[in-house]
Amino acid sequence: MAFEIVTLNHSTYHLQSGANMGVISDGKRAVVVDTGLDDDSGRRIKKALEQIGVRLEAVILTHGHADHFGGTAYLRRSLPPFRVYAPPLEAAFITHPTLEGIMLSAGALPFDQLKGKFTLAPACKVDEELTPGLTSIAGFEVELIPLPGHSPNQMGVHWGDVLFCADAFLPPATLTKYPVPFTVHLGQALESLAKLESLQDLILAPGHGPHLPDPREVIQINRDALWRVIETTNTVLAEGSAEEGAITQAVCQRLGDPLANPAGYYLARTTVQAALVYLYEQGRAQIIAGGRLQWAHT
Repeated sequence: MAFEIVTLNHSTYHLQSGANMGVISDGKRAVVVDTGLDDDSGRRIKKALEQIGVRLEAVILTHGHADHFGGTAYLRRSLPPFRVYAPPLEAAFITHPTLEGIMLSAGALPFDQLKGKFTLAPACKVDEELTPGLTSIAGFEVELIPLPGHSPNQMGVHWGDVLFCADAFLPPATLTKYPVPFTVHLGQALESLAKLESLQDLILAPGHGPHLPDPREVIQINRDALWRVIETTNTVLAEGSAEEGAITQAVCQRLGDPLANPAGYYLARTTVQAALVYLYEQGRAQIIAGGRLQWAHT
């Protein structure tokens, strides 16, 4: 997979690959933001730090998805000791990675197709949990900004004129390929997009895709994608009550998501469930019991 070290300013770098990583430095020391998917990602980070000429002091993990912390185990094996930081709820998934599969399986232990590297990264000890606001990490004064929605406790990392914004938005090409983007709370995801849109004079460095000096167009494309999921789910409900599996299938068919494999189904199901919860919270959907759980339009 292609890998590029992009200089955002004199002290900040965006390591762009399938899953991006960030480097904050002072010329001698560095903090890395996210570590990518696997050992290969860790090797890329190690090589980038050598090329920049800095030593690793700390890792900040923005959220607990495998493609954002999977390289940490390699770095811990290969470099002198450093500290790992993450938001509290995300830290639980990072420390106990099987939780991601359990979540996707609705609480059941995951079966083998939910144990691939995209859903089960090596476990990583989190040394300190993060809270929003200004904080000092390895001597670097960074601001931690809540950006929930894609993941429940996701945080962005603001340093200078750069905000590493994790997966608060995705590249347009990704949304074309996956029109039902993984989201655990659609209302929070929309609020995070609005928050990013309100920020002025910042370079946004996302977890996927290139950095964006002007992110407004991409933010709107992401907002439109989330609203399509919500309104398509609402349309399906308006046609008659149905169980969650049938709703997931109908929404994905209409939006062009092929649900090509079991993992893809479980990821999309989470997003459709999030749309149902959003409609319920808005008073636009209700739950019908009676031997089986169904959703219906209000």
